[in-house]
Amino acid sequence: MTTEGVEKARFVLTFFAKTRPSNISSIAIPPDQDAFESQSIACGPAFSQLLTTEVGPASLTLFDQRTLSPGIFQSTYITTPPFPDASKLRHHTSITSFEALHAVEIVFDLYFIAPTLPSLRPLRLAVFDMDSTLINEEVIDELARSIGITSAVSAITARAMNGEIEFEQSLRERLSLLKGVKADVWEELKKTVTIAAGAKELITYLHQRGVITVVVSGGFAPMALWLKEQLGLDQAFANHLVVSPSTGAFPFPHLSGDLSPGHPIITPEYKRNVLQSMAQEHSIPLSETLVVGDGSNDLLMLGAAGLGIAWRAKERVQREAPQRLNGTTLSDLIHILGGKPEDSTE
Repeated sequence: MTTEGVEKARFVLTFFAKTRPSNISSIAIPPDQDAFESQSIACGPAFSQLLTTEVGPASLTLFDQRTLSPGIFQSTYITTPPFPDASKLRHHTSITSFEALHAVEIVFDLYFIAPTLPSLRPLRLAVFDMDSTLINEEVIDELARSIGITSAVSAITARAMNGEIEFEQSLRERLSLLKGVKADVWEELKKTVTIAAGAKELITYLHQRGVITVVVSGGFAPMALWLKEQLGLDQAFANHLVVSPSTGAFPFPHLSGDLSPGHPIITPEYKRNVLQSMAQEHSIPLSETLVVGDGSNDLLMLGAAGLGIAWRAKERVQREAPQRLNGTTLSDLIHILGGKPEDSTE
């Protein structure tokens, strides 16, 4: 985030109970809102003192504290230069210890104040991973399941998503095992693959705000294009596979086990480039972008975004991503962005 010449920013901390209801918000919101607020803010003063210590010379002025829903609480500060580093704070030992003690996860977000939308985070571009993010499955594992080699492929997938082996190498290894899968397998997968909870609500909310939405996947184009249609996304990027004609060994059109040489391979660097190039194309500062993903191949684009959130991520990604959240519905992200999931209607 470029801060030169910026006089004020908003520093928003959203607390999510790991198990809801929990100690942040342990009961449904009662008629006596003030009584409920006093329970919800129980962790507020202690954390404010901790935050002041860790932020150092940055100036913080408490602007607002509120319960957003049972299990979700938010504190908003106005800050002036030098601005706090949201990602460094998220990784600080004292913060992670506080999270463990209070059974919460905290998402830190710093953004410039937009006078025209004072309650909303400025946002114009959102880029998502597909597998295990917008959908619940890993498509390549589902392909393997169709020919009975799930264990072999899933083991490579797990290592790749946790960053133990280089992504392109792992992709080619897995694809080589899938030679002979029927070319029309995608139609069957479309019947079994499930869209992640809250994904439709989140995308609807983003569209209501005029945000450009993109899926960029290390998976495969037929499923990414299908998901684009299902969610109404603006663009989709994914890997293309070579289809071979019928042969003696495989008397039907089938996957060759190779990537198409005429299309780019969706590497971590390519994912980051999609974010950067689309932002440039639409004259969007990176500070006004959101990225959501779960694998190590998402880390580069997560780090380049104004707000990068690892969603239910692999172990390495949990440790290294700018922010992380382990909820049960992607609609939780609407709270972070200043909205309300119940207002997200098609």
